[in-house]
Amino acid sequence: MKSWMFAAAAIALAGCAGDSPSRMLFDQHVTTATRQNFVFCGEYGCHTRWDMTLTDAEWDRVRAVFEPPPRDAAEERQRMALAVGLIERIIGPKTGTDIDKPGATILFASTKGQLDCIDEAHNTALYLTFMQRDGLFKWHTVGEPIIRGHVIDRWFHNTATVIETATGTQWVIDSWFGANGEPADVTTAKIWESGWEPEKYKTRTDR
Repeated sequence: MKSWMFAAAAIALAGCAGDSPSRMLFDQHVTTATRQNFVFCGEYGCHTRWDMTLTDAEWDRVRAVFEPPPRDAAEERQRMALAVGLIERIIGPKTGTDIDKPGATILFASTKGQLDCIDEAHNTALYLTFMQRDGLFKWHTVGEPIIRGHVIDRWFHNTATVIETATGTQWVIDSWFGANGEPADVTTAKIWESGWEPEKYKTRTDR
């Protein structure tokens, strides 16, 4: 089955089930995933999977994003967004996904080197998990990927999330709207679920 067909089928099934396919993939992989050995998803709906490693030297670059420690929860979320972009720049050349365009959709003729929102949400959720396990978060815990959209009004869309511990607010860390290596976009899950898109995305010509 062509990868875009696989992705479309996965999204349709997820819509019927009311659950995020990224969450199902994340739940499948997170227990055994470590930054030394994890599954990287790509080419739509995790059609292609790479066994991936982040070396100690590479991870030290991620740790450096959180130095000095964030002063509050809002700053910590921005550091997460920067760290996700950094990891994408590290992994992209290893997998050929350094050419990933912003907002890749199932309408592309070729999925080579591209990540759809299912791939992005799964990968980002794992990156955030590795950060949490390394003690880089003071103000948040990692949540599960979520899905928005209905056949009658908009495309289905998936994203990774974190939970602000003091308030219980769910925030999305959405890496789909940017090209490979750009910082992820951050907003509350409540706003995101309404169909939110970052302003920069609405005016992009490279997607």
